[in-house]
Amino acid sequence: MSKPAYIILNGMLIQESEARISPLNRGLMYGDGCFETFRSYAGKFLGWELHFERLSDGLDYLEIKPPFSSKELKDQFLQVLEKNDLTEKEAMIRLQCWREGERGYATSSRKMNWLIQSSEIQSKKTPLRLLLAKTRCIPSVALDRKYKLSNGLNYIKAAQEAMNAGCDDSLMLTINNKISETTAANLFWIKEGNIFTPSVKCDLLPGVTRELVIQVMNRADIELEVGEFEWSDLKEAETLFCTNSLIEILEVASISQLMGERGDSANEIINFNTDHSKLKKLKNAFQEFKIEEMST
Repeated sequence: MSKPAYIILNGMLIQESEARISPLNRGLMYGDGCFETFRSYAGKFLGWELHFERLSDGLDYLEIKPPFSSKELKDQFLQVLEKNDLTEKEAMIRLQCWREGERGYATSSRKMNWLIQSSEIQSKKTPLRLLLAKTRCIPSVALDRKYKLSNGLNYIKAAQEAMNAGCDDSLMLTINNKISETTAANLFWIKEGNIFTPSVKCDLLPGVTRELVIQVMNRADIELEVGEFEWSDLKEAETLFCTNSLIEILEVASISQLMGERGDSANEIINFNTDHSKLKKLKNAFQEFKIEEMST
């Protein structure tokens, strides 16, 4: 019989099967909340303060008051890792926050509920196959894109497109046809020896690992061009890779574009080099940075 999984619900450590949440909560009814996903390296965290700052800013954007400090939250993470026998392993920790309050869009509540769950990471090492999605990113003027807000229906639709096409994830464009992100990661690519990434003006979620990778590039004197790019720019790339906290840096093998009026006929497939020397240099520099950060 497998050992039961433990979570933390509103600060209390309980078995996952014992969790009781009202069906009339604002997270379920409206997606009124935000979340963060962390990677634990045997109880240590890379970019902890960046994650916590984004969480705090996201809650402030929603006008929700956090009930814990950075240290108190980390202590809860370590508690749930220990109870789930994950303190010596690499693990994913997801923190979900939602507003406590009544039914209806208008609310004066600033109280928060939260749930912490953890699981061992099964790292995907195979290069990704992406689909150029028809679903577009939500414009920042409609909903601030700096935070991991709970309502992810446009990501779900783009992920469904990828799944239906036999791909791992979708590459998403802005409503103005600029390259933005995937449903779960930020994008970088190499063309003519130079590395490029979309600007935050392109309605993307600026990930913590994206920020760390940019820091690593600066330290290693690897030049980076940040800007607003078209699909045609990416089609000419030699190498494409994604970043987030769980995959760190992962190569992209190909992007498929569905052709035809309804986008359901033949594919145009663009293949990328997954063994580029400059990407190898960056990945090695990131590993050195990670080891240095974990030793402090």
